[in-house]
Amino acid sequence: MKKKTPNPHRENYLWILGAIIAGFITEGIVMVLGRTVPLGEIVRNPFSYVSIARIIFFEIIYLGALASIYVCNRNGIKWLDKIYDYRYLIAGIILVICMIFQINGSSIGCWDGVTGYSSDTGLLAGTSRAIRSDEWAVSTPMALAQKANNYNYFNSNIRGGYNSDMFIVYGQPVKDVSIIFRIFHIGYILFGSSVGLSFYWCARFLALFLASFEFLMLITNKKKSLSFIGAVIIVFSPTIQWWYATNSLMEMIISAEVGLVLFDKYLKSENFKLKTLYMLVIAICVGTFVLTFYPAWMIPIAYIFVPFLIWIIIENRKNIHITKKDIIAFIVIALVFAGLMARIFMKSWDTIMATLNTVYPGKRVVLERGSLKVYIGFVINSLLTILTSIDNPCDMTVMMDFWPVVLVLLGIYVLKEKKHDILVTMCLVVCLILHAYYIFSMPEWLAKITLFSRTWYGRVYQVFGLLNIFILFRILANTEYKFKNKWAIVISAILSIVCVLIAKYYYPLVITKIIAVVLVLVFTLIFYSILMANQKKKQFFVVIVLFMLFIGGLVNPVRSGISSVENNTLLSQIEKIDSEEKGLWALIEIGLPEINMPMVVGAKTLNSTSVYPNIELWSKIDTNHEYEDIYNRYAHIFITLVDNTEETKFELLAPDVIRIFMTYDDMKTLGVNYIVRGAKFEPYDITNEDFELEELYKDENYIIYKIK
Repeated sequence: MKKKTPNPHRENYLWILGAIIAGFITEGIVMVLGRTVPLGEIVRNPFSYVSIARIIFFEIIYLGALASIYVCNRNGIKWLDKIYDYRYLIAGIILVICMIFQINGSSIGCWDGVTGYSSDTGLLAGTSRAIRSDEWAVSTPMALAQKANNYNYFNSNIRGGYNSDMFIVYGQPVKDVSIIFRIFHIGYILFGSSVGLSFYWCARFLALFLASFEFLMLITNKKKSLSFIGAVIIVFSPTIQWWYATNSLMEMIISAEVGLVLFDKYLKSENFKLKTLYMLVIAICVGTFVLTFYPAWMIPIAYIFVPFLIWIIIENRKNIHITKKDIIAFIVIALVFAGLMARIFMKSWDTIMATLNTVYPGKRVVLERGSLKVYIGFVINSLLTILTSIDNPCDMTVMMDFWPVVLVLLGIYVLKEKKHDILVTMCLVVCLILHAYYIFSMPEWLAKITLFSRTWYGRVYQVFGLLNIFILFRILANTEYKFKNKWAIVISAILSIVCVLIAKYYYPLVITKIIAVVLVLVFTLIFYSILMANQKKKQFFVVIVLFMLFIGGLVNPVRSGISSVENNTLLSQIEKIDSEEKGLWALIEIGLPEINMPMVVGAKTLNSTSVYPNIELWSKIDTNHEYEDIYNRYAHIFITLVDNTEETKFELLAPDVIRIFMTYDDMKTLGVNYIVRGAKFEPYDITNEDFELEELYKDENYIIYKIK
């Protein structure tokens, strides 16, 4: 019988088929994780929820990547080396493409769900996360509001019409030399709101990935594959993705990593021009870190990177060669840096003092120990994108550090291989300090000495896994130990079972039997891939990258533009009315995001979110300062209007939420001209002699009144 001639193109066909299938699988994952209807509905009517445009987009990505690899292989080009050589150019091209299509990850589509309008047409994938209200209802509207303010340092459209510092605490784009320390905001100033928001989201993603890659290259002795995987773990870790656009966590990590990489280059270089450039960028990194102005994360992040600073100095102690020109350059840069920082602090001194003296968060000192319940959080974090039974997944997030397997590798590295690695040793010391702070309550005097009084266990818990990630890849880069296949499987299975059982103990309703089995299998595979990383590199790469894309890649939506803002009916009406006659706006008996909407179009707003308090404003109706402890804080301010027979009262609903029971006379005292109120309430009596109103606009969702 004649044998069939093997098809030389069979493997190519299989790769093409695999890429096509991958596109459909990706669409399926997006449909399931980003669903707004029950899963059963998608199963019954899958074609009603499939996006042809998304499938085409995914297919272009997969087939395009496959074609590029094929062309490189045909021409004898080592495509991975080329990607590495041109990584910054490639990142720049990706950024430009994202800006052209105005790609961002904001959850601002949630405006529709709250306001009742259907103006969001830009969602491409995923789902808007209502829980991230700090982003879509506060920080993003404030950034957009700066356009109407011409990106000035102070904005008089918020906090009741008083000048408000938009730079130091609000952390928003300002047309000022200080923007050099908030470089990711420059897109707003150069390109406007929609493209600026795209630049802000995409540039930070690319910067964090490249910074983490370069930093890992430094500590892994330039192991490219390990550094790439480590960068993927950092960028797609739940803490990063769930806190992507608030509190400047990404800027802290980026500035620390870039600063340390350049410091190492500075100590190794003998080129004066390069050394001067390194010093200049390092100064910008230091300023960026300091001006994030969020000590709750700054403190643990600083602790995490201190060992690496010391290690770089030790490693380069023989290379350190300082010339007179270096000293002069350092003095000049230091003076310019000090001058810029002094200018910023002088300009924002009142804001800084007001913030530090707030009841919350300024004077808050948390001395309680952390919860053991969330200590093994990396298991639960693998489910955060689909969990519905956890109230606040943001507070559950961790850096995905796989710490049980890190402990195994660390034990072998130190005890069996007897590696004398000073970097790992110093990292372990810091790791113990951070863990001790979390597990045991700390005396107040010690907390103040160590600066832990400026943070709290929840924020430390969320980021100390970053140090474990660095330790893991340092060990993988230097270990020579090779696991036997069967022992790697056994160890991985035991670790996985123990971790899942602990998670099930704390979350019995979440970790059902089926989910427990799936998690055991998944984490056994992941732990096995890590233990065998140096022996099965491709498996390690594929398993970790796919896992991280799954748990982090779909946390935030992917959208084009800001149609939910640009097409919002209420916003357009506020803009129209205010442009005809300027006035002070109050949002009554409604909350986020409405209280922050008027400022977006440049209308002065009484009760927008106060990132720092306005004591002078509220003391006008609280003349005896009876309620100062309530409004002396970061606060979302809700107003309930009552008649003059009742008393003015401030009520604390949450550490960052207050409600003001405000009389008609209070409204006049504060100079309010316009009121926005939900249409679902009984309309005001506009003929009331005490409070005569004129109805300017009404739809099924809102009513706008003018106070006569």
